[in-house]
Amino acid sequence: MNKHFSIIWGTRQIRYQQLSLYTACAVKQLKGMGIKAHDRIAVCDENSVEYIILLLALWQIKAVAAPISPRWPDKTVASYVSKINARQLFRSEEIKRIICFDARQQQEAAAIKSPDLGQEVTIISTSGTSGEVKAAVHTWGNHYYSALGSNETIPLTSADRWLLSLPLYHVSGIGITVRCLLSGAGLVITADADLMAAIQSGKVTHVSMVSTQLQRLLADEKNLPLLRSLKVILLGGSAMPRTLIEQSVRSGLNIYLSYGLTEMSSQVATGKVSQNGQACVKALPFRKLKISPDGEIFVKGEVLFKGYVAGAKLNLPNVSGWFPTGDIGQLDREGCLTVTGRRDSMFISGGENIHPEEIEKALLSIKGIQQAIIVPKEDKEFGQRPIAYIKFSGEPLEEEYMVRCLQAVLPRFKIPVAFFPWPQGLMSQGIKISRQDFLNTLPRR
Repeated sequence: MNKHFSIIWGTRQIRYQQLSLYTACAVKQLKGMGIKAHDRIAVCDENSVEYIILLLALWQIKAVAAPISPRWPDKTVASYVSKINARQLFRSEEIKRIICFDARQQQEAAAIKSPDLGQEVTIISTSGTSGEVKAAVHTWGNHYYSALGSNETIPLTSADRWLLSLPLYHVSGIGITVRCLLSGAGLVITADADLMAAIQSGKVTHVSMVSTQLQRLLADEKNLPLLRSLKVILLGGSAMPRTLIEQSVRSGLNIYLSYGLTEMSSQVATGKVSQNGQACVKALPFRKLKISPDGEIFVKGEVLFKGYVAGAKLNLPNVSGWFPTGDIGQLDREGCLTVTGRRDSMFISGGENIHPEEIEKALLSIKGIQQAIIVPKEDKEFGQRPIAYIKFSGEPLEEEYMVRCLQAVLPRFKIPVAFFPWPQGLMSQGIKISRQDFLNTLPRR
């Protein structure tokens, strides 16, 4: 742990020495509750300073933290807690009782020790297109090498501040935290829903976000000066609209594109967008990737998780030491990665393979389209046909116009047979859009 590390919390900055005191106090509380090494502790709460201190304290006693989304229904939480054999579940009120900010209660506090590389430290939920929730176990070594490789590619120093804009129940939130712990950068925590206000008040230099967040921010020109001041805007998640990348370049933003997954402890490959709007997204240090003969992306390295919780055992799917991601992609001669789709989202229409992501990418290149999702609709003649859900950035575009734009870049069988507006109130439980949510709302006609 870097002794320059601090947590910026509103107008307050908790420096390493204070953090050591608070962590030691939390360790004492946890031990008093009977929590010991290897116990799995579920944590269900929003991001907070107390949450970070609890994580550090659990790791000090070699317990395993299992972050859970507070948006999950109670039944889902109870089922997951049982699945991972968690000893206890901490919610907001329990966490606040454990964390003591009265440093006088600690006469002296030992330095916060880094866990052993092989120590299990987190169990993070993840799900594929099917929606089945899996529990991925990570060691400290997984998170350590993930952060180390990221910090070698994306400069991060003790003078910088990274906004914790992603939830701690997601691997990206844990990734941001560990990067700051290792580099000594400030970790900015805020409950402010206004991203620009959080960036300004926290004097943020680095921020992670998904494309839809950046689209909203760029829609208001008043945001440009502050966005330009950021050293790094790391974009992850779904396909990046070409129009968004071009607008970011014109606006003078420092954009990095990233491909990652929970099983690889966050980032796998990252690249900075150049002035011509191109980015070579390459494997970071401590990661390796390859493309199988059928186009699937395989990965391995020090950041590869330990396995999925399966009862009392761990299951690590692999093919000769390589983990199959389920993603489809291409590698060029320079090692630049292009992700083209998901194996489990492909469907067949009239004997032709259709990857929804290819159509979505084409739609997102049309000015005025903010988000697009393609799902299959049952068809008596062709088996399945593609239909589109569209979110517009302004006035809706005419269907005929969208079809003409797509016909210029796609074969006829990939053109959606119907276009529907983005469902009102449809929210994903994570930071990614769930294709299954759209399949569940598919019009029946």
